[in-house]
Amino acid sequence: MRSAFLISSFLILSFVFIQSCSSEEDDTTIPNVVQAAIEESTVQYTLTVLASEGGTVSTEGGTYDEGTEVTITATPIEGYRFTGWEGSDSTSASLTITLNSNQTFKALFELIPPDQYTLTVLASEGGTVSTEGGTYDEGTEVTITATPDEGYRFDGWDGIESDENSLIIIIDSNIEISPIFNLVTQTPTSYGVDEYWGQIVE
Repeated sequence: MRSAFLISSFLILSFVFIQSCSSEEDDTTIPNVVQAAIEESTVQYTLTVLASEGGTVSTEGGTYDEGTEVTITATPIEGYRFTGWEGSDSTSASLTITLNSNQTFKALFELIPPDQYTLTVLASEGGTVSTEGGTYDEGTEVTITATPDEGYRFDGWDGIESDENSLIIIIDSNIEISPIFNLVTQTPTSYGVDEYWGQIVE
């Protein structure tokens, strides 16, 4: 009788111990399975951001979870301007993207052309100029030389204050100038022995 009781108690204790261990294993296994399922359901995409010559971008991209919003800003360097994005129709320098696929964008920049001005050099009677002018980028240096013809002298410029016959002009506006040439007056400095006050002496 006593032996039967001991056997029954042993069996009950063994059953309780096995159930306890089984419950602990279940408690640790279930969260791991759930976590793995969550990780498998997260989709990620790659964003690649490039910049052409003349500027920079705020990020080069990376790998993001699906649905992530990423804002990219394009900044031109001095002398350049932003013109748009390769990969998007947006012309705004700031672009916000929602990642739902692998995407690539390139910021486009272009050199800002300098302002242009016209230099006009008018020829006048009595001499020539080395150039008639033309259209030049702002800041261009142009050398102009006025050369009088024989019997004339150079007396300055009309349109600019200078009496130098050779000028260096820095173009910063539309300019029109003309050299001033004047006839040289011939003055007699000696007379013939037979000439006196314009009369011939016999």
